[in-house]
Amino acid sequence: MSQDLWKSKSDWFVEWFNTEAYHALYRNRDIEEASQFAQQFSNQFLDSTGNRLLDLGCGKGRHAVSMVKEGHEVVGVDLSDRSITFAQEAYKDVEALSFVRADMRSLSAHFESDSFDAVLLLFTSFGYFEDDKDHMEILMQIKSLLRSGGLLLLDYLNLETVRSGLIEHELIHRDGWSFEIDRRIHNGWVEKSIRCESPQGERQHALERVRAFAAEDLKLLFKLAGLNTVGLFGNYQLDALVAGSPRCILVARK
Repeated sequence: MSQDLWKSKSDWFVEWFNTEAYHALYRNRDIEEASQFAQQFSNQFLDSTGNRLLDLGCGKGRHAVSMVKEGHEVVGVDLSDRSITFAQEAYKDVEALSFVRADMRSLSAHFESDSFDAVLLLFTSFGYFEDDKDHMEILMQIKSLLRSGGLLLLDYLNLETVRSGLIEHELIHRDGWSFEIDRRIHNGWVEKSIRCESPQGERQHALERVRAFAAEDLKLLFKLAGLNTVGLFGNYQLDALVAGSPRCILVARK
């Protein structure tokens, strides 16, 4: 296998998340799933309506708008111009919902301390950075943004499930796009090499990579940041994390 298949920039996410190819590959986001998850989280962890939430790495806003429907005020943040532009247009008439383009490493430049009741990091919107100081800095900024007793919900891949069910090679055809995908777990990273061809025949390559964090790794990061883990779940129905669970979802309190 060519070495170039696994070649990546440290800030690969800056460009890739803003491409047409990325949005074509991941267009099948389930709004009903987002709605059910918002209801489950709100009922289980938020005492009432009217909470102020930060949806960090919000993408096109499906979870943000679902949380608004549960009676909360939500600010969605994403690095991708394409995602933020879509969300602002799609939900321009929704009250109590706004979107900001920002890098999660510079949250303190955009928001005041003690200004949110909960912060959501969904769909593995964490673990991208080469230096763990960046991960810790993000958690420390999140802690600063949370009010006393505020919650952080982090939705991450379940490393053991990824390892046991790894599909090493896959071809996907979607809306005229062709994607050839290779996957591996290597040197502490979960990596996905994506070669794609547009309907017009243009080709590009991207390497997605996130840190191979297990639940205990994430709990330790939370502890070091002064956040107390109060829940550990394995799916969007918030069932307990067990062997084979599709996700690793942690809830921590300031």
